[in-house]
Formats: sequence, C-alpha cells, structure tokens
Amino acid sequence: MTTWIVDVEQEGAQWLATVRDLPGAHTFAETFEAFDTAVREVIALVLDDLVDPTALDVAYAFSVPA
Repeated sequence: MTTWIVDVEQEGAQWLATVRDLPGAHTFAETFEAFDTAVREVIALVLDDLVDPTALDVAYAFSVPA
C-alpha cells in the first residue's frame, strides 16, 4: 500500500495541504477533521480511481515555524 505524504501548513484559520508525489493534489479546510476528509478525497480524484478515500494511508508532515 502506498503511503501518501501530505505537507501541511496553516494560514490563519485554514489548513493547507499539498500531496507529495501527486502533482495537482492540493486542498484546504477550516477544521482538521474536514481537512483529513478533503485530503483523502483529492487524492482519490487525482488518481482517477475507484478507491475508497477512507482506506488510503496518509501521513501528515507539519511545517515548524522557525
């Protein structure tokens, strides 16, 4: 199973995501629960596959302020 690594940033109240190794896969949301759902859905959409978004293996990489 592929583990999708997602770079996470926070801008104001928004969580921003960019999926590594998957060009065009980026999304955002205001709560982390909605964010996780949006990330999984965008991966499934970019893959253009009938994959269950809840079954994806996702790892979040949070940026640390300097």
